[in-house]
Amino acid sequence: MIAASAVSVAPAAAAPVFTCNSAVNVFSVRPDGGLYAYPHEAPETGKVEWGPVKHIGSGWDDARTLAAPNGVFYRMHPTGNLYRYRWNGTGWDTWNGRQFRDVGGGWARYTQAEYRNEVTVDEKGRLYQIDAEGRLRVFTWSGNDATGNFLPGGKTLDAGWSQYNLIVAAGDGVLFARKTNGDLHRFRWDEASDRFTQYGLKVGTEWDVFTRVFSAGGDVLYGTRTNGHLDWYRYHEHTNAWAAPVHIGNGWEDEIDVVADPNGCRITGFPRPTRPVVPQRTDAPNTAVQGTDGLVTFFYVNSASGLTAAKQRNPGDYEVLEYQVIADHHSFTGQPGAGVRADGRLDVLANSHADADYRGRLQPTANGPWGSISAITVHKGWMVSDPVVVAEPSKALAMFAVDANGALWHRSQATPATSDYTAWRPISGNVGLSPDFTVVRNGTAFDVVARATDGSVKTATFSSGSLSAWRTVGSGTTERPAAVAHVNGDLQVFVRTTSGAIATQRESNNAFSQVWEPIGSLTAVGSPAAVLRTSGLIDLAARGTDNLVHQTSQVAPAGGFAEWRVRYAVEATTSPTSLLLANGSPIFTWRAPDGSIQTVFDPNGGVTGQTARQQTG
Repeated sequence: MIAASAVSVAPAAAAPVFTCNSAVNVFSVRPDGGLYAYPHEAPETGKVEWGPVKHIGSGWDDARTLAAPNGVFYRMHPTGNLYRYRWNGTGWDTWNGRQFRDVGGGWARYTQAEYRNEVTVDEKGRLYQIDAEGRLRVFTWSGNDATGNFLPGGKTLDAGWSQYNLIVAAGDGVLFARKTNGDLHRFRWDEASDRFTQYGLKVGTEWDVFTRVFSAGGDVLYGTRTNGHLDWYRYHEHTNAWAAPVHIGNGWEDEIDVVADPNGCRITGFPRPTRPVVPQRTDAPNTAVQGTDGLVTFFYVNSASGLTAAKQRNPGDYEVLEYQVIADHHSFTGQPGAGVRADGRLDVLANSHADADYRGRLQPTANGPWGSISAITVHKGWMVSDPVVVAEPSKALAMFAVDANGALWHRSQATPATSDYTAWRPISGNVGLSPDFTVVRNGTAFDVVARATDGSVKTATFSSGSLSAWRTVGSGTTERPAAVAHVNGDLQVFVRTTSGAIATQRESNNAFSQVWEPIGSLTAVGSPAAVLRTSGLIDLAARGTDNLVHQTSQVAPAGGFAEWRVRYAVEATTSPTSLLLANGSPIFTWRAPDGSIQTVFDPNGGVTGQTARQQTG
């Protein structure tokens, strides 16, 4: 018997409903090229009940064969061609006098013995592959049998799948993946939200005894062994348990392929994400990004809920900015997340108060114009927080978000050179986070600093795809915390306490005192902003109760702070945010009541500020 993992999952509120057709066809491609259908008449229980065998085709021995719903078959030919067929129950449909349609190229990899198990089809007809770069990709069919095709390019769901040598789809977005040591892991991807609602749960061991594993859907798996045995399994998602396996056949050792109708069994009522309610906010802070040309672009959501970019026309000049609404969506909300890709193009996104889908734009060319506002990228998500974008050590961009249950999610570019982002995946359980969080690079890892719904601040380190345990920094806070990572790896956190004070803690020996140290006597509103200079000194900014932005700086590395000062007396309607420029100087930016962008900067050591005039070109 294949062992189930001891890892547990939270059960659904009620057991999902499991149904199967009266018989599920198991299809075999024999060495002589014959294609045969074996009706298994007890797929629910694995009982050994088989209907009469049908010979339905010949000449199938020169390709990799997959079954899809509604009688559809795919043949992946060594030339790379992908051929689509449909068995209607009594014969094969024809198109223009042929029994197949050519619907793609580049599939020769899966005709090779070592990769034959790295491609599968789910109950919705989606085609999944592990590609040569180790990415999990999905191809979705659009249209009917006669004129439809796969949506161009497919979609990358995840990276790092070279560790698996077999995948099998077993339901709506359900994938089982086998490691080379025989461990079996389960995933569920929700297409509507582009989320992995289950990610990498270990559900079994010793699955390397099977030469192939295939599914009839509904978490029903079949496996063939080298001795010719055919075994039946069924996994129960809501209890994380397996039904007792059943040996249901012999003589399956020399088939070229064995597959089944992936929609023969189905599960309904399994947990699905729901769209949260996201409030409309047009007074959220700016996000400032410096391009590879040295010019800074400020991103924000304007008063009409449009995603706006305002770029410097000249280096060091924050007065003349070129403004443009850059995305054709009119329900943006909150603070955008933005970053610079490895190729120099800016990527920006923000949440939507209409549907909780993240949307944004990828700059067409590095440091170039944004062009027409009609182009838009939908990142989905269904999150309640603003997105946070940071660059990974590889220079790929990573995104972080918090959902309505207080869990932390992550996605990133599959590789720095691609435009694909992976699907959102959970990297923490429902730990009660609020939408107020930030992420800072700390060496090759990321420190996540988040305010929980109880007012405490927590931090955890995300590295190599895994999140450490959460540590408590301190309690009694409000709004979004700010943080910097020192050269020695120490994390320093800045918060606004419930009394309005700006306070800090710096960790020592990987621990926090959990006692906030007030910085001066400023009473603040909103969130603080912090930036660490290359000299090791920290600059801070916060909005006071007078609606002016107050600033302070450390007097020495690891030392105290000077008195708060207003260095540019222009009223603020947003909290300030910070950016460390490539030349080592910091800037702070906010918006005034008239919507203009305000910037305080440090020209050659002398602090000054500018109000941006709106320019259009």
